[in-house]
Amino acid sequence: MGEKKWMEVVRSNEKRGLPKEIIERYKNLPNDWLDFAQYFEDCVNGDNNIWFLCSYNFEDDSAFRWNEFELISLEGAEGDEDWQVDIREFWDNYLPIVMSVGGDYHYYAICTKTGEVFEGWEPEFEEPEICTASFTDFITRIISGEIKLI
Repeated sequence: MGEKKWMEVVRSNEKRGLPKEIIERYKNLPNDWLDFAQYFEDCVNGDNNIWFLCSYNFEDDSAFRWNEFELISLEGAEGDEDWQVDIREFWDNYLPIVMSVGGDYHYYAICTKTGEVFEGWEPEFEEPEICTASFTDFITRIISGEIKLI
């Protein structure tokens, strides 16, 4: 995966379902991502600052939650109800799949309307750019070195 070494990639012995909250909020999740997320327990880089969101991450109440970037945006829009509605609507259609906190906050997300993978950064989390046409293409391009997770 590029020049960075991945500290921990742990495959689960059995399928671990996603929480009901995720399944209800995010319709049409691509099967290639679901297979990955439900069969891996952990996938984090050596610096412990970039990680793929796997099923357990959606249940984890750690200091940095799976929807942390949405929460940051909502906090920034405090007092502006219309803006908060726009933020929630955006995140209802973009499920984070990779998070990075090694410098600027950065993420990759699957668009549930198209299955495409998008890349976004702070401070405008809700203005991502298309990265790949699918999760499979995303992984293929990481392996080939075309995409370097930063």
